[in-house]
Amino acid sequence: MLINRKLIICLIMLAVIINAAGIFEPLLRNDDPVLYANIAKHIVLSGNWVDLVSGGKDWLDKPHLPFWISALSFKLFGINSFAYVFPGFLFHLLGAYYTYRLAKHLYNPEVGLISVLLYVTSLHLFFSAIDVRAEAYLLGQIMPACYYWLCYDRNSNIKVLLLACLFSAMAMMTKGLFVVLTIFSGIFCSWLYTRQFKRVYAPKWLLAYGLCLLFILPELICLYLQFDLHPEKSVFGQQQISGLKWYFWDSQFGRFFNSGPIVNTQGNPLFFVHTFLWAFLPWSMIFILATWRQLRDFRLRSRQQNARVVYLLGSFWLTFIMFSATKFQLDHYTNIIIPFAGITCAAYLQDNLQALKKLASFQRGLSIFMLIITAALFVYLFKLSFPMVGGVITILLLFVVLKKSEFSYLEQCLVYPSLAIFAIFSLVLSVNYYICRSYDVGYNVAQQVNNLPAAPLYDLDYSSTPLEFHLKYPYWRINDGAQLPKSGTYYVFVKQQDWLDGSKKLDKSQYTPMVEFCGATIDKVLRAYSDYSKLQSQLTCYTVLKHE
Repeated sequence: MLINRKLIICLIMLAVIINAAGIFEPLLRNDDPVLYANIAKHIVLSGNWVDLVSGGKDWLDKPHLPFWISALSFKLFGINSFAYVFPGFLFHLLGAYYTYRLAKHLYNPEVGLISVLLYVTSLHLFFSAIDVRAEAYLLGQIMPACYYWLCYDRNSNIKVLLLACLFSAMAMMTKGLFVVLTIFSGIFCSWLYTRQFKRVYAPKWLLAYGLCLLFILPELICLYLQFDLHPEKSVFGQQQISGLKWYFWDSQFGRFFNSGPIVNTQGNPLFFVHTFLWAFLPWSMIFILATWRQLRDFRLRSRQQNARVVYLLGSFWLTFIMFSATKFQLDHYTNIIIPFAGITCAAYLQDNLQALKKLASFQRGLSIFMLIITAALFVYLFKLSFPMVGGVITILLLFVVLKKSEFSYLEQCLVYPSLAIFAIFSLVLSVNYYICRSYDVGYNVAQQVNNLPAAPLYDLDYSSTPLEFHLKYPYWRINDGAQLPKSGTYYVFVKQQDWLDGSKKLDKSQYTPMVEFCGATIDKVLRAYSDYSKLQSQLTCYTVLKHE
């Protein structure tokens, strides 16, 4: 046995348990996860599984599958934060499982286990597993698709073909056509290297492409029904919108060429270089060394050995280059290439067991640095409160354990950084639970309004997605007081200053203040959290008025 399998398995299980604690925290902030949760909530409440709607308007920015899955979860568990995060977390774990199977298929079970450990402890994947966006689902779709396509390439098995097409179609119905590049780039590069590129148009592969298109028909039908049949609908201020054209061009190539309705003019070709270096912490240095070693020894290995190297590096770098070439750049895009980086690192670690002394020293130093920073942040943010005491004591215990434990160089490369990541995630959970939750306007206002008699709530020019999600009563967005009903019982959510100065033209004789709350976004709160007076100056107060 080349590695301590029980130790690696224990670290993996501990990572999953710690990560799973985050699925019980509420959705906060006006950010994409809450927006997506609201779209799924509308599906459940309206019973309309064809149209995607946000804020009462037709929405065209992502395919349907993640919203369908979230809506099914709401049906099972009720409309709440857990029900939204849980399926994404399961797909995250499915991605880990198929990372193991792919690594085992290419190398051996030991490489598979190390790959999974790197997967479940990578900084960005750790956070993304509970900050559910499309990428959380993609990991559980792209990795099985890659595994089954490799199997299909070697053995034309109908079951393998159907599974490969199913997972590929799921990925395309989650993010769009460009996921095909990540799924197939590795195998295409392998064909090129082994001079078998004619397989691209072999009958078995033409059948596979056709089945993939067949499996995405539910998405195409829904887009056609929602948009192509209704040219009068307006999306991003434009009419005559074709859902099919959006799917095959605007949603992918429009962003790639920065010519679609959503653009980013601040793109930087080096954005994903520094983004990946921190997103893949604490394993970034290992990946750099692994990539260099793979290229350096390329001529020394057999063609069969190099074929799997070409597969992994092709899967990683073609997608990485594609991301870097576009100006539409977001840090969570790197998530889908992290498993391939993990397998590359795992293979390097196993092949160099006798030459890891310097790397182990670096990883140990990096881990200690991360633990010191984490402990300092616990003290800075929480002073002598329970989270600080618990966090610092835990970190001190980790120091003691690490100092007295006798690990091999390979184990030092893996154990110390994993424990440091666990401490960092514990800090993030504490910040989210004790700070973010306390100052999040939408979440806290919803909790208070839910205790009032049932009535619709009108959000006057704020558009709080957390309020919309956590509120149990009907929610409507408006931008002018004139849009409010003239009679009946309802609530109005408005900035306190706008209510006091009369800028929203609300007749004060008709409304009674029911709820007041002062909060701010997390960036403002954390900047001033240690200074109470400064923090108060960063808060914005809101009022919920009742009309009868």
